[in-house]
Amino acid sequence: MKKVLCSLAIALMMTGSGYACETPEELIDNYFNDFNAQDIIMIERNFSFPLMVIQNGKKTIHNNISTFLNFKKIKKTGWNKSVINSLTLSMKRDKSAITQLNFSRINNDGNVYLTSDVNYILLKENDHWYISGIIIDSDVPLGEY
Repeated sequence: MKKVLCSLAIALMMTGSGYACETPEELIDNYFNDFNAQDIIMIERNFSFPLMVIQNGKKTIHNNISTFLNFKKIKKTGWNKSVINSLTLSMKRDKSAITQLNFSRINNDGNVYLTSDVNYILLKENDHWYISGIIIDSDVPLGEY
């Protein structure tokens, strides 16, 4: 029984630390990997809620990821995966940062069908970085409900 409990404790520690992001760049990379895996629970670990999203001047506030992302709707656009083209750290302080990101969405044939810029507002909580806001001025389908 001790072996089982010890193994469980080690597994939980490893799982928790697997999502810890110590730099803004690491957070964005982790978020894109989780997004491409389409696992809502893994994606949600990258965020600090409430999440503010500004898209084309319209502001929405989300208290969980399920009101923000809907992969069934995103897949209807032809999406298969997203890739980071460039990432710039525009501003970084002790507890906040802003990143500028250019990314593309790839369809099932491996072709780019959408490229856009997005800004992420990041917060550092308990020594780990999280996405707290998104600013995107294009019609990138987010699959919102």
